[in-house]
Order: sequence, then C-alpha cells, then structure tokens
Amino acid sequence: MIQRFLKKIALLSFLIIISLYALAFVVDSGLRKSRNAYYASWNDLFDGKINADLLILGSSRAEFHISPKIIDSSLRLNSYNLGMSAWHFDMQFARFKLYLAHNKKPKYIIHNVDVYGFAKRADVVNPEQFLPFINEPVITETTRGHKGEFDEYQQNIPLLKYKNQQALAWEGICNFVNFTSLYDTTTKYKGYRGNTYEWNHDFERFKKRYPKGVRYTFDKTIKKQFEEYLAFCEKQHIKVVLLYAPEYYEVQPLYKNKHTMIKMCKEASERYHCYFLDYSKDSLCYQRKYFYNSQHLNKYGAEIFSQKLALDVKKLLHI
Repeated sequence: MIQRFLKKIALLSFLIIISLYALAFVVDSGLRKSRNAYYASWNDLFDGKINADLLILGSSRAEFHISPKIIDSSLRLNSYNLGMSAWHFDMQFARFKLYLAHNKKPKYIIHNVDVYGFAKRADVVNPEQFLPFINEPVITETTRGHKGEFDEYQQNIPLLKYKNQQALAWEGICNFVNFTSLYDTTTKYKGYRGNTYEWNHDFERFKKRYPKGVRYTFDKTIKKQFEEYLAFCEKQHIKVVLLYAPEYYEVQPLYKNKHTMIKMCKEASERYHCYFLDYSKDSLCYQRKYFYNSQHLNKYGAEIFSQKLALDVKKLLHI
C-alpha cells in the first residue's frame, strides 16, 4: 500500500517537473518572438536579422539620439541602433559580442561614449530584458557581481526567474501560440526611438544632488575591455567612430573629470586608428528646446543631430 502510494507521488512529481520545464520552454520561446520594447532588438540580434553595414552602439544617448532611417538615407547603408539604456560600456561590449555571434561583421561602428560609462554599474538595470537569455554565458558573466544578478537557481529551476513577472510570462505563452499582435508594442525603428517629451525636472534634481558637481570613476577592467574592443575592431578592419553626443551646456561644468574621458578617447583613437567626434560644443547644446533633460535630446533635436552626424561620418569615412 505504502509502496503504491510512493510510486504515485513519484509519478506525480515527475509529471509536475516535466510540465514546469515544458511551460518554461513555452514562455522563453514566446518571448524570443516578442516585438515589445524590451525584446524587439534582442530578438533581431539572436535571430540573425540585423546584419548591419553600420552598427550604432552605446547607452540611451545612442539609443535615443541616432536615427538609422536618417543614417541609411544619407550614407546609403543598412544601419541598426543597438544602444542600451542605463548600461555602461561592459554590457555594450557584451551586446556587440553577441551580435557578432549571430550576425555578419559590420563595416562601420558609431559608438557613443559617456563620462559615466566607464564605471561598473551596481545593479542589473531593466532585468526583464534578459530573462529569456540568462543562460547565455556572455550575459551571465557581464551581470555577475551586480545587485540582482541571475543566480544558479533562476537559471536552472523552471519559471523561477518569472516569479514576479507573471504578465511577462503570459505574454510569452500568447506569443508561443502566435497571438503576437497582442503584444507588438515597440515604437522603435531598427532599435531607435525618438522621445517627444517636454523638458522635465531631471536636471534640477541632478544639480540639487550634486551642487559642486560629480567625479565619475573609471573602472580598470572596463577600460581594459575598451582597449580590447578597439584593438579587435582594428584587427577586423571595422572602422570605428567614437562619439560624444550633444548634452545641455549647463550640465557640462558639473562633470568634474569629463576631460579625463575625452583625453582617454582621443588617445585610444590615435592608438587604434579610429576616430573621435566630440559634440560637446555643438550649437544644439545651447538650446533647451532640443532636450528633454540635460543628457538627452528630444526627437526634434535627435533627428537634427542625426543629420549632422551622418554628414560628418560621410566626410570622415569617405563613404
């Protein structure tokens, strides 16, 4: 009697475990088909659908500032924007590695650099975007050591990573059965989204928090990765244009060691035979109407900037 009962428990447990693994597969597979704002670019990357002649990399100041439509029109190339909001150079480099693993090598890269981009983030920002991909070694390695990193339990116990993401899990299920139109919410074009926001209070909050300015750190490991990245591109004959996009002029004196980053990029561009364009003094920087905060151009400003950038890159690279 007891043996029969234990066998039933074992069989039931086995069926539950198999069902959980099957459901986890359905959710992950469905999200890998998603066209929402989190996953559209990641899925294009992993599905090998980008294959860009010109790749745009960087933080949100790449993602929201550089329009592939304008770049393509001016340079007669196929470009794609893989900018990542809030992430620093280490994750940008990781995304480039993943791009190369699934897509053809680009001929050109425009890479926006930031004064804060050579520090290491303390946390995993926007972790939802990584959930279907957390077993990718490059993502696991790059998020390791951050608050909220993906542990072995999330990687190996089915559905645990979706514990607080029930809506996302349901989206995965719907996409798996091809109800994709319900969640086709991305407003991006080839990774770019122009923001139509009005000027907000971010800059005032920043000044209040750092009345004497802020001095950003430069992590040795990330600086080494930056050198490795440029050396790789030189060896592969990928022409790189490092870029410092426009920012509102009043914020610039508050970045106390920005000159250190600019100097580092200029020296690196000479060492690895690439280019550096600094738009810190561009005319856009002096008119608030082009920005929605001190670091980010609005759609109007971003598309004017994209036109300027396209012309400068065309002359620089003789395209």
